[in-house]
Amino acid sequence: MKIFVALNLLLLLLLSCVQSAKILVLVGTAAHQHPSWTQTLLTALTARGHVLTTVSTAPELHMANVQHIQLQNDYDVLKKHYVNSEGQYRQYWNIKQLMIYYESLLGSCRALQELNELSKLQQQLKGPYDLIVYDASYALDCLLHLLPNFAKLPKLGLSGGKLSTDLLALMGAEDTVSAAKIPHFISDLPEQLSYWQRIKNHCMYLTERFLKVSIVLPVLQGMRNGEVNVPSTQLVLLNTHPVLDYVQNMPPNIIEIGGLHIREEATTLPEGLQSFVNGCTEGIIYINLPWLQLMHAEGHNAVKHTIREFQQYCFIWNAKNIKTEHLSNLRVVEQEDSMQQDILSQTNVKAFLTHGDSFGLQEAVFNAVPVIVLPVLMDQLNNAKRIEERYLGLRVSLDNFGQNAFSEPLRRLMREDIFDKVLHQARINFRTRQTKPVDQAVWYAEQLIAEPSLYKHLAQPTLNDSSYFVRHSLDVLILPVVFMIAIIVNVIFFVLQIMNDSKLRKEREKKQKLKQIEKLRNKDKDKKSPAKKE
Repeated sequence: MKIFVALNLLLLLLLSCVQSAKILVLVGTAAHQHPSWTQTLLTALTARGHVLTTVSTAPELHMANVQHIQLQNDYDVLKKHYVNSEGQYRQYWNIKQLMIYYESLLGSCRALQELNELSKLQQQLKGPYDLIVYDASYALDCLLHLLPNFAKLPKLGLSGGKLSTDLLALMGAEDTVSAAKIPHFISDLPEQLSYWQRIKNHCMYLTERFLKVSIVLPVLQGMRNGEVNVPSTQLVLLNTHPVLDYVQNMPPNIIEIGGLHIREEATTLPEGLQSFVNGCTEGIIYINLPWLQLMHAEGHNAVKHTIREFQQYCFIWNAKNIKTEHLSNLRVVEQEDSMQQDILSQTNVKAFLTHGDSFGLQEAVFNAVPVIVLPVLMDQLNNAKRIEERYLGLRVSLDNFGQNAFSEPLRRLMREDIFDKVLHQARINFRTRQTKPVDQAVWYAEQLIAEPSLYKHLAQPTLNDSSYFVRHSLDVLILPVVFMIAIIVNVIFFVLQIMNDSKLRKEREKKQKLKQIEKLRNKDKDKKSPAKKE
C-alpha cells in the first residue's frame, strides 16, 4: 500500500514538472500607465508552478518562482505636456490629445531605449523560454525588438487599453471599428453621434492614421536603425467589458477579459485604517486624485470644502504631501494603487472620486461604487463621458471647476436612487462570467505553451496591406457614386436642353408674330397709298 501511494505521489510530481513552463514577461510602460496591472495574472501563473522571468517597470513580485529584472521608465506625459510654466494644468482639444497620445508612446519607448540596463538584457535572460507575455496596451513594441533570439517564441499580449485600429493591425485582424458608430477612445463624444459629431469622429480616425504613417513609423525607424518589425503575437487579452466600454465585434485572436487585474478576495486593510473604516457608520467617500495638485489651491480647496460640508461621512484621501487641518472625518493615506481594491471592497463605501482610468472604474463597478470623475488626459475623457451617460456616476468638468465642484455631484449621488439601481445591475453583469478573468487568462497562456501554433491561423496580415480606401470599400462605392453623378449631370443637361429649346421656340414664334404684324402694316400702307393718288 505504501509503495502504491509513493508511486502516485511520484506520478503527480512528474505531471507537475511536465506542466511547468518558463515564461518571459516584458512590461516597459511608464508609471502613469499602471504597469503593475498585470501582476494578478503573473501571481496566478506562479501558483500553477510556472517559472517567470519578469523584465518590468512594475514592483518586484517577491515569489520563489520569479526572477525579476527591474527597469526604470521615468517618462512623465503629464509634466511634459499638461503642465504650463506656472505648474498649472493645460487643457487641449481632441486632436491635440491624440497627438500627445502618440508622442507619449514614442517618449516612453525612447526612455527605455536610453537605459544602460538594456545593453546587458540579452546576457541576463537565460532561456530557453516557452512563452513570452508582454504588455500590448498601446500596440507598440518597446522591448521585444531588443530580443531577436526570442522572435520565434509564442507571444501572449496583455492590453489594458481599448480595441483600437492599432491593436487590430497588430493582430492582423479586420478593422471592425466603425467611425460612424464608435467614438474615438481619446474623444469626449457621446455614444449617440449627431451628423456633425460623426464628421468630427471621422476626422479623429483619419488623423490617427495620418499620425501613424507620417510621424510614428518614421520615428520608430530612426530609433531602431530603420527596422520596424511587428511582433507576431498569437493572442491578446483585452482588459475591457461592455458594462464600461462599447459593444464591438471582437476578432477571434483578441479575447475580452475585463477586470483581469482585480483580485477576487480583498485583503485586510492596515489595522489603523480598518478601525477608522469600521467606525464610519454613515459611509465612506474614497478620494484618489493624484493630479489634483496641478490646479493649485482650487483643487484641494474643493476637496476640503466637500469634507466639511458632508460631516456625516468619513473620507479616505489617498494623496502625497497634503497639509490639512485636523478633521475627525478625514484620514489621509499614502498608499499604492493596489490597496484601492481593498478600500473599494468595503461594504460602506458610498462614492469614489477619481480621474477615470479604466482600472479604477472597473474596480468601482466590481464593487457597485458610484464614481465622480475628474478627467484630465487622453482616454479618461472618453471614460468619463460613458460613466455619465450610463448613470454609473457623474463627471466634473474643468471648464467650470470651483469650490462646489465635488459637493454638488456628491449630493446628487446620495439623493438620486437611479445610480444605485444601475450600479447593482452593472455589478451583476460585470461579475457574471463562465470563468473568472484570471482563470481564463491562465488557460489561454497554458494553451499557447502546449501548442504554440494553435492560434496562428486566426491572423490575416494581408488585410492591413491594402489602403484605407480599399479596406472601407471606398473604391467600390465610388462606381455607383460616379454613375449617380453621370445620371444627375445628364438629367441637368436634358432639362437645360429642354429649357433652351423652349426658349428658342418662343423666340421663333415671337419673330413670326412680328413678321406677320409687319406684313399687315405693309398691306394697310399699300391700300392707303392708291386712295391718296386719286
